[in-house]
Amino acid sequence: MANSGPQRPISEARIGRWLEELAESDGNPGGGAAAALMLGAAAALMSMSAGYGSASGPAHAELAGLQARAKQLRIDALGLADRDAKASADFGEASAQPPSEQRDRQLAAACLQAAKSSAALGALAMTAVNDLRWLDQHAKPQLVADVAAALGMVRAVLQAASSNLRYDLSQLPFGPAHAQHSGLWDTAASLERAMQTATQLAARVDARIKR
Repeated sequence: MANSGPQRPISEARIGRWLEELAESDGNPGGGAAAALMLGAAAALMSMSAGYGSASGPAHAELAGLQARAKQLRIDALGLADRDAKASADFGEASAQPPSEQRDRQLAAACLQAAKSSAALGALAMTAVNDLRWLDQHAKPQLVADVAAALGMVRAVLQAASSNLRYDLSQLPFGPAHAQHSGLWDTAASLERAMQTATQLAARVDARIKR
């Protein structure tokens, strides 16, 4: 397979080459890593939008805090892209094994790691929603389309993380998946609520653009 060897961290890769690797039919990287990259792009747009702002007093402190959070979000998102790519590679390796009990155990372990990666990505994306709400209220009017673009990306990441998480959990034996990893199901429910919040916020931002 084209991507079977060790990959350079996405933070060090050329985006064009990384997208070529994503296009290969071997799942490493895969959809979760692509969603994480999208979250990093959303964080960069948030930083850009905040960077054009000027404020004083409490608003200045909030602006500085938002910029710091957006920078960390971008870094963390790229780290999760690499983590998800590793989970995808492990799942692919386990799937390629001949049918056996050992293969089943390896698949279950790979699915659990993939579920944890998806949950971590979703939880990280949820942290951006409140900052996007602040930007909607305080960013310069000419940047509203950039805020909308970042929000659209975050919504897509929430959807991708939710879908991947639910799929990965569905591949685990029913008992362990529900009894031992109930926190992952709780995260899936939280992602659904976050998507609703993001959708409402997107409608408000879109209304500003249509004025």
